[in-house]
Amino acid sequence: MLSSALEVDIDEAAVAADLRELAAALDRSGYGEILTCFLPHKAQAHIWAQTAAKIDGPLRTLMELFLLGRAVPQDDLPARVGDLIPGLAATGLVQTGQGAVWLPNLILLRPMGQWLWCQRPHPSPTMYFGDDSLALVHRMVTHRGGHTLDLCAGPGVQALTASLRSDRVTAVEINPVAAALCRTNIAMNGLGDRMEVRLGDLYGAVPGEVFDDIVSNPPLLPVPEDVQFAFVGDGGRDGFDISWTILDGLPEHLSDRGACRIVGCVLSDGYVPVVMDGLGKWAVEHDFDVLLTVTAHVEAHRDSSFLRSMSLMSSAISGEPADVLQERYAADYAELGGSHVAFYELCARRGGGTARLADVSATKRSAEVWFV
Repeated sequence: MLSSALEVDIDEAAVAADLRELAAALDRSGYGEILTCFLPHKAQAHIWAQTAAKIDGPLRTLMELFLLGRAVPQDDLPARVGDLIPGLAATGLVQTGQGAVWLPNLILLRPMGQWLWCQRPHPSPTMYFGDDSLALVHRMVTHRGGHTLDLCAGPGVQALTASLRSDRVTAVEINPVAAALCRTNIAMNGLGDRMEVRLGDLYGAVPGEVFDDIVSNPPLLPVPEDVQFAFVGDGGRDGFDISWTILDGLPEHLSDRGACRIVGCVLSDGYVPVVMDGLGKWAVEHDFDVLLTVTAHVEAHRDSSFLRSMSLMSSAISGEPADVLQERYAADYAELGGSHVAFYELCARRGGGTARLADVSATKRSAEVWFV
């Protein structure tokens, strides 16, 4: 868990200056260059470790600290980075003791050229950042000079990406620690004059405001009502609950020229997502055009690896036997007509009331679900 010390006001000038100085020091060190060598849409910790083992000197020390989550001797850090450690420790971003320095369950990445503190990959994260986050940022096309809203912002990777084109970005996050980390990332990238973070629940944090683009990577996994699951992943019975809430707010909050993009997964029969009829009715009712692009259909029957994984994650939280939970998942999915889980990107705009399905999924099953 992150230290509650991270919830300090990172807009304080000294802290923001330290973060910007850290960014400059890491640029000079070559750490940022190493990060560009990894697959841009996938977090692969084992590849990171293999790469670090091939490198010597201060650069390897930086990789061990900021990428692999290992404790390192403070004296082994480049001087420009080492000098910043006391100030960073005061924010809770790093911890020190007995001459060593380490991160409290954090890593430092650089997706889309923006520095990003995020939680170390974990099966039950409390501040979500994962492959689906990266899938969304590679699909984002925001209006140049516009105002973008990022819902379920987490550590802020979508918001930071939006800042590359948008003049203003508002990030909304319900988890106060994740919101604090998002503010930290904004400060480290020197974007405090164009970006803000609001603590709240979806549109409740932006009453009456209109945006040119709305993006979201919401909780998206299909979870039965009577089964416990990490709140950052629970998307309701079919996986689409939060997405419906986001769609329902578009008529009030999306500008006439605007677009909304959401990534997620939803139950399907292996061909058609279970929400397509509902999307058609919603589009007609609100005069929107919706395109649901499916990149993969993953088997979700009783003996599937997907269902086994979901059951194990629930078991870790509730303590119930995984095999019992697996039966409950299977029964609930079957009741909703779901034999598969469809991974998708949804784009919605004001238009003529149409809902289209574009299935680009590969014929053969692949480990990759967000790209073909």
